[in-house]
Amino acid sequence: MPAGRLDNKTALITGGASGIGAAAARRFVAEGANVVITDRDTENGRALADELGRKTVFVEHDVTMEASWQHAIGAARNAFETLTTIVNSAGISVPGSIEDVTFEAFQQTIAINLHGVFLGCKYGLAAIKNQAGASIVNVGSTLGVKGGAPFAAYCASKGGVRMLSKSAALHCAEQGYDVRVNCVVPGAIHTEMVERYIAAGIAQGSTREAVIEGFASAHPMNRLGRPDEPANAIVFLASDEATFTTGVDLPVDGGQLL
Repeated sequence: MPAGRLDNKTALITGGASGIGAAAARRFVAEGANVVITDRDTENGRALADELGRKTVFVEHDVTMEASWQHAIGAARNAFETLTTIVNSAGISVPGSIEDVTFEAFQQTIAINLHGVFLGCKYGLAAIKNQAGASIVNVGSTLGVKGGAPFAAYCASKGGVRMLSKSAALHCAEQGYDVRVNCVVPGAIHTEMVERYIAAGIAQGSTREAVIEGFASAHPMNRLGRPDEPANAIVFLASDEATFTTGVDLPVDGGQLL
């Protein structure tokens, strides 16, 4: 069997039960990694771990809780002895402009999308900083770069993820850790999250085709992305092909940020 790009890597992937996280879990296993899928969605998380086989385990995990992070990392070490890679993919999107979004929804979005990544970087780094070729890959968004009026909370959270990633990357370099920290920046990817927006648009009288075209038209390539496309970028950043790459924002956005 040919060598995989992620042989000898063990990754903890948050939000791994669906969307980009699930696509990343599949790609990591295909490239030879051990994978710990974590999520609050136990049904889909366990089903995916069973599908992917002996190199994969599922751990129930609330990314907003320090104790849950400690438990997840401990479970990863118990399953595979070492941990080399953290992929912070868990996230939510609650629509609302600065006038419309509730403080509760804003707090929930920041808690999951930004606090969860902070805890993943903090506790993840403690677990991997003595490993060779270690990395943290955070999942941002084009809406954390250029903004969007109907998504005040989401834009704020993902903008924070970008800058937190850069700060952590500089810290690791200054401390001499063999740990790279990077951020994948997807455009609109056809995941369960986007499907909920499609359903909301249909409920408001639009058609499925019109809602999809609305998302697609924001990208020069005029389509939604597939979950495997940002997953491929995550594989690259986690692999030894990217050993001199840290602190970057890697767009996977069909040209949206051009």
